[in-house]
Amino acid sequence: MWLRPSKGKNISVRRERIAEELRKRGYEIDICDASGLDALRAVKQAITGNYDVIAGNVRIGLYIGYPLARLLRKPFLGDVSDPITDINYLADPLFHFFEWYEWQVLKRANATVFVYESTYQEALERGIDDAMKLPNAVSYEQFATPEVDTVDTARNILSKEGVDLEKPIVIYIGVFSPKYCTEEMLAAAKYAPDWEFVFVGEGELEASVEETARKLENVHYPGAFPYRLMPGFLSLADVGLCFKDAEQPLKLKEYGAAGLPIVVRPGELSKWYDDDELVFVEPDPEAIAERLNDLQTDEELYQMYSKAGRLIASEWSWEEIADGYDKLFRKI
Repeated sequence: MWLRPSKGKNISVRRERIAEELRKRGYEIDICDASGLDALRAVKQAITGNYDVIAGNVRIGLYIGYPLARLLRKPFLGDVSDPITDINYLADPLFHFFEWYEWQVLKRANATVFVYESTYQEALERGIDDAMKLPNAVSYEQFATPEVDTVDTARNILSKEGVDLEKPIVIYIGVFSPKYCTEEMLAAAKYAPDWEFVFVGEGELEASVEETARKLENVHYPGAFPYRLMPGFLSLADVGLCFKDAEQPLKLKEYGAAGLPIVVRPGELSKWYDDDELVFVEPDPEAIAERLNDLQTDEELYQMYSKAGRLIASEWSWEEIADGYDKLFRKI
């Protein structure tokens, strides 16, 4: 049983990709949402499911998964895909409590996985000597050479939405949220009229995306779609946007495998990548538009970032990441 924060139906996260690989190896894996009222269903399923191992992904999956595993006397794997600083917007007493509790759980878990180098190093410093680092990855060929049917389906969807496929296309796939600078990306469309802006996903700012798409001719929101169509959408785009301030956003790998230059914000990514690998720009609408125009007019610059993205994407595969989980699950 793999507990995770509740997500939208079509929002892809790493658990699904890893589970796909493990199921090929004979695993039966139930990925269960655990936020809000979903937690009640997850607890009932854990009690009745007769699982061999319970895994919990931060934050809520980890927080309720560990006591559940202890109650049921099952081995527990703690999975840290995002650093605790993601919730530092909470009041200090609450944040420090969750920080303390999270590390207590991780110290007592039967196995731990860390996606980011920063949290992995902190785990080692805190004495979690058997911590394993398993970063984000991508099914490279799925995005580098997408199936013809997938591309055709995506093309039909965008055409019906009114996207001019003859113009340069900048795309964002994922969650619509203030912390991912959704509104800044939308506003950039006013300053880059030669570009078609495509948003694929869902989230709390979905209404803002829909409203902007109605008002601006070059903003389009076709909706949210199954993960299998993402390679098709990216194959029709020219640039990918990713303004999550994190060391290792999953989108980096997917955009990169599709050969897209990746426009990101300075911050955490600046510590791990250079200016000739990612297109760094402050999440300011005019600045974003200016960098898009640079990529449109400078073919050599465009190709440099396209090749760099492919190199970033080729570092890890989901098969390799699944190997690590396979070893841990068998061990515990």
